[in-house]
Amino acid sequence: MNFQNLEYFLTVAEEMNVTRAAKRLHISEQALSRQIGKLEQELDVKLFERNPRFTLSPAGKRLKAAAEQIGNIHRQLHMELDDLNNNNTGELRIGVSYTRGQALLPRLLPPFHARHPGITITIQEGSSSELQDNLAKGRIDLLIGYVPRDLDAFEAAELSRERLFLVVPKTFMAELFGDKADQKRQEFAEGVDITAFKDLPFILLDRDDRVRRMADRLFSRYDITPRVLLETRNIQTAFALAMEGMGMTIYPELFLSSQSLLPSAQAGRDAVDAFPLDGDLAQTIVVAYHPEKYLSNAARDFIEEAQSILQKDKR
Repeated sequence: MNFQNLEYFLTVAEEMNVTRAAKRLHISEQALSRQIGKLEQELDVKLFERNPRFTLSPAGKRLKAAAEQIGNIHRQLHMELDDLNNNNTGELRIGVSYTRGQALLPRLLPPFHARHPGITITIQEGSSSELQDNLAKGRIDLLIGYVPRDLDAFEAAELSRERLFLVVPKTFMAELFGDKADQKRQEFAEGVDITAFKDLPFILLDRDDRVRRMADRLFSRYDITPRVLLETRNIQTAFALAMEGMGMTIYPELFLSSQSLLPSAQAGRDAVDAFPLDGDLAQTIVVAYHPEKYLSNAARDFIEEAQSILQKDKR
């Protein structure tokens, strides 16, 4: 049994599908099946139950847990040795949500790569719960997002405070305020009175989204029952529909300032106004890491550089 065999086994155990695992490993299905068979023969156990469906056997479950620990120890040892030798090589694995990655990574990764050309960067995208699970299991080194729910299990360095904005089609402003629309824009620039828009249609994210939950708290605070025209899982879709005048949406500050999201957004901004909501709805964006796992010099440098870039952007 060697590290490669364990990697092959773990990939199959994670995918629970030989075809997908072989694709991830860039080898043929036949070669992967042979390697799993050899490992089962060497250990004299059955690692997978193949009927009635493909699942881990009791021995496979035990090996999976052990293999994850072995893999983490092996990788952390290599990181420590690379740092001791000042090799400036290795891999940095960053977890981030799909949309936040689009907004942040073009700002953070190019300067980091320019200073650390020997570091291979791997990006894992997914939901907050998926990424926190991967961080806990050592599958990623850093997680960029809101403060983790289980904060006690992680360390977190603050990157930025992010406000929420009410995005309003300019046609709505004209409809509501007529000749006083510009006066209201100036008034709302420091903080919008959301009750003024309570009867107009909203385009909101699905109820399991964090931004939506914050929006619902805001509606509850002001005793508003929003007229929800439609819900979407994609925050860019909500913004694009607002630009087309279909309804209002609630949008994070980071995405409004990003040059990487919605390339047509700058032109589209002529069609909408964006007003800041109550300050206590601001959320902290952090980079989180596991306190019991080795944090490489590259990871520490990434955190410091990200803080410097995002704090400079705020000024």
